[in-house]
Amino acid sequence: MTTTHRDDHASVQDLESLKRLWKALGDTPTDATGCLEEAFQHFPAGTQREEVWHWFEAQNPAFCVGELMNPGQGT
Repeated sequence: MTTTHRDDHASVQDLESLKRLWKALGDTPTDATGCLEEAFQHFPAGTQREEVWHWFEAQNPAFCVGELMNPGQGT
């Protein structure tokens, strides 16, 4: 996974790597309440999927969960 370092020393993951992880998240089962049924990356089973979504968006300012879930909407 490629990361870039900004001037403030925070790292930003490249979008292609994040999109591959996003696809893998889609294969991770969730229960009726939206909690992961299996661990994903550093998130344990039982984590709310929205927490994972926020993590994705925090990794790169250009990554937008809404755009990936609703392609073509609002663009």
